Amino acid sequence: IQSTIIITNNAEECIRASFDVAIETCWLIVYLTNHREAMMFGIENWLSQDILVGLGSRLCSGVDAAIIQFKQIDDDGDDDDNLDGDQSTSFLTSNRRLVDNVTNSSIPCCRALTNIAIYLDSIPPNGEAISQAKQSVTSALLSEMTARCLAELISLGSIGVGTTASTIACSAASLASICLTDASRDYENYTGAAVWSLLPALVRGLIGPMCTYEFRREVVWSIWNTLQHNRIQHRLLMEIIGTSATEVAEALTGNLTSLISSDEVEPSLGIVDLLLRTVDDNHMRSTIGKSLKIVFEEVGLVDALWYVCDNDVDESDVAEKAAELIDDFYEEQEEEDEDDRMM
Repeated sequence: IQSTIIITNNAEECIRASFDVAIETCWLIVYLTNHREAMMFGIENWLSQDILVGLGSRLCSGVDAAIIQFKQIDDDGDDDDNLDGDQSTSFLTSNRRLVDNVTNSSIPCCRALTNIAIYLDSIPPNGEAISQAKQSVTSALLSEMTARCLAELISLGSIGVGTTASTIACSAASLASICLTDASRDYENYTGAAVWSLLPALVRGLIGPMCTYEFRREVVWSIWNTLQHNRIQHRLLMEIIGTSATEVAEALTGNLTSLISSDEVEPSLGIVDLLLRTVDDNHMRSTIGKSLKIVFEEVGLVDALWYVCDNDVDESDVAEKAAELIDDFYEEQEEEDEDDRMM
């Protein structure tokens, strides 16, 4: 703040300082929201609507900078995807050395909002301050602007532009899961809301061929967290598989053999289990001409399930679930293969 006051006679330097102060403030909020005691104090004292608006504003600036850095808009700042339309975008475009810092500011914004939402979800709505905080946070998370920003940031994880973009996309994916879960709880009031665009964004991240290991792991966890104990779980599953049944099946099957630990395999296996046990075979036959069981079999699910069973050194529930899927859906095929080998 002191540096901002000192250089107010230089407009460009003042703007640059304001960006730096805002970014450091976002990281300070992340630090505070990581501590339960600070959050309890914050609800009564510093978690205001202005803070939420400020985080949203910084998130938009981070998206604008990310478009400049990773999607290479023209130097004149002309870009149809500009989300906020203010002067910050043109300033950033002419000051490329600031772009990296402002792009990275989307990380603390996402993490701060994630921390706040998780904390508020963990406590009962006792008292006016808590109830008001929950309403304000829900309103911020389910706004059209937040949805558009997060969808744009998630897309960075699928275009193969490096670890920085992947880290940003991971933070956005984690927050997107919280947004979708909140909207699901009050689905009737958010039926046509922009927040639902986040699920296709996550699915595109799941099936994207150029995503990093870390982003693929974060995306599948985000989808899995959204689906668990969700009152509109079946609707969400149908939307996931409706994107492209074969591509989704390939991505989930591939995760079973490419992710390393059982903790990483768990969400992919869980989604496979939900899809096979929930999605109606008649519906799939009428839309793509085959059951989902066949779709998964064609992309190598049976071999992947056996791989999980044979390589689960942690002795976790993951191998047991993989074996159950083989028994429940592919036992007949396994018996036919055994007969063929004997002949």
